[in-house]
Amino acid sequence: MERIVIEVKEATAKNWQKIPPNVKNQLEESFEKQIDGVSEKSKESNFERMLKVIRKEAKKNGLTEETLQQLLNED
Repeated sequence: MERIVIEVKEATAKNWQKIPPNVKNQLEESFEKQIDGVSEKSKESNFERMLKVIRKEAKKNGLTEETLQQLLNED
């Protein structure tokens, strides 16, 4: 495990100190899942943007769906 630091309001920090360990563990697991989910969505979004750029460049260079099919069907 690695430790990360986040900034929160003073009242939130004080409340955190009062939370029982089992609840802290649940919150930490939930936060971890949320971070992983956001990270995965960001990767997918970046991939989609990259594909969009590639499609645009291919179209600009004359690579159409028909041309691609012809290339794939050549022996």
